Amino acid sequence: MRVLITGIGGFIGSKLAEYLSSMNYEIIGLDKILNDKIEPKTIEYIVLDLKNFDEKIIKNYGIDYIVHCAGDAYVDNADRNTDYLATKKLLQTFKNSKIKKLIFLSSNKVYGKDKYSRSKFKLESLIKAELSSLNISYTLIRSSIVYGRGMGSNIYKWLSLIKLGNIPALPQSESRILMISIEDLCRCIEKCISNSNTDNKTYVVSDGISYNINEIEQTARQAFSRTAKHLVCPRLLLFFASKLGDLLIKARIGLPMNSRIYNMLFYNTAHLSYEFEKDTGFTASTNFLSEIPSIFSEI
Repeated sequence: MRVLITGIGGFIGSKLAEYLSSMNYEIIGLDKILNDKIEPKTIEYIVLDLKNFDEKIIKNYGIDYIVHCAGDAYVDNADRNTDYLATKKLLQTFKNSKIKKLIFLSSNKVYGKDKYSRSKFKLESLIKAELSSLNISYTLIRSSIVYGRGMGSNIYKWLSLIKLGNIPALPQSESRILMISIEDLCRCIEKCISNSNTDNKTYVVSDGISYNINEIEQTARQAFSRTAKHLVCPRLLLFFASKLGDLLIKARIGLPMNSRIYNMLFYNTAHLSYEFEKDTGFTASTNFLSEIPSIFSEI
C-alpha cells in the first residue's frame, strides 16, 4: 500500500515515514522544504508547497492513503487561512481518484477559543464536508502534545532551560495536559490505515495519563538533579510575558510564552477518552514522566 505523508519534513511526518516504512508501506512524502535526514533514503520525497498540489501526483504515484500532517508552525499567527486553502486544494484532487482514506492530524484543542483551535476545527469541518460526497473515508486524530527525541515544543524548551540552569519554578497550578509519545502516535496512525473500525470517526489519542504541570516540572528537576531550593516565578510576571509573546508572534517571532501557553499552564483541563482503545485495541507503550531522562539526555 502506498501512503502519501504531507509535512514529511517535520518531527511527526519524518518519524511516521520511518515507522510506516518498517511496516512495509511504500511512502511518498511531500513538504515545501527538503529534509535530507529522513530515513530510509528510498522514500519518494516531493518538494512542493501543498497549495500547489496536483491530482497528477495521486495518479502517477498510485496513492492509496494520505496522512495529512502539514500545517503552519506559527500556530498563533493571525492569518490561519493558508492551511485551510492548502487543505481544500488537496481535497479537490480526490475526485476520480482511487484514494481509500484520509487521516488528518488535528488537535485535542479544537474547542478552544484561540486562533489555532478554531483553525483546526474549521479544517475538520472542511474534510467532513468535502469527503461526504465521495466514496472516501477519513479518520480525524485529535492528537495530544507529542513527545520524544527530537521534539521541539514549548514544553521541551521549558524543561531544557531547567536542565541547563536552575531557573525559577512555576507557581502552583491545577492545570492538566494530555500527551502521547511519537512512537505511540505513529502506531495510532497505522491502525487508522489498517483498521476499518476507525473509518469516518474522530478520536482523541493520548498515553492515557492526565499530567499536572507542576508534576512534570518536579519530575524533570529530579531527573536533572535540580532539586535544590529555587525561586518561584510570580504568576503576574508570566502573565505580562504572555502578552509580550502575543505581540511578537505577529511578527513571526516565537517566544516560549504567549497567551495560549499561559492558559495551558494555569487553566487547562484534560478530558481522557478511550474510544480509540476500544475500537483498535491500542495500548500506550510509555508515559512522558518516565521518558524525560532519555529525551533530554543529549543536552
